[in-house]
Amino acid sequence: MSTQPGTTERSEPDPDTVTYDLDTTTTRDVRHGVRQALSHYRGLAVDDAVLVADELVSNAHQHGEAPRACRLGLTHRGRSLRIEVDDASPRQPRRRTPDGSGGRGLMLIDRLASAWGVRNQAGHKTVWAELALNREGSHAPHLATVRTWHNGG
Repeated sequence: MSTQPGTTERSEPDPDTVTYDLDTTTTRDVRHGVRQALSHYRGLAVDDAVLVADELVSNAHQHGEAPRACRLGLTHRGRSLRIEVDDASPRQPRRRTPDGSGGRGLMLIDRLASAWGVRNQAGHKTVWAELALNREGSHAPHLATVRTWHNGG
């Protein structure tokens, strides 16, 4: 699991943060909220953020306990999106070997997020992820340059 120094963790609530009660809000609505929050951005960074939010929310529903909540907010002067998901389960996220029943979620989050981690608090935990945003183009920072393959002929 990636963990970063405390500077990546928000120390006080951001007034522009959007909060969802995950026990009454669908995962689809959270995905829509991510797209709405990133409406000024283009490209794969938006798709990556939607995928990370979907994985965090799905994990909270599958492995966590109520009450559950999700917060979305821009950080670092709009250069990053921070996604936080709370649930009341004491069970910690753990990577597992992918198989037919799953196991790819944390691997995807680790690959797509700039940083992620878990903050344990009395009565609940927060799993958080930050994603770097790129306003300029559609290239997501985690993707390598793709070669053009020519058909020899």
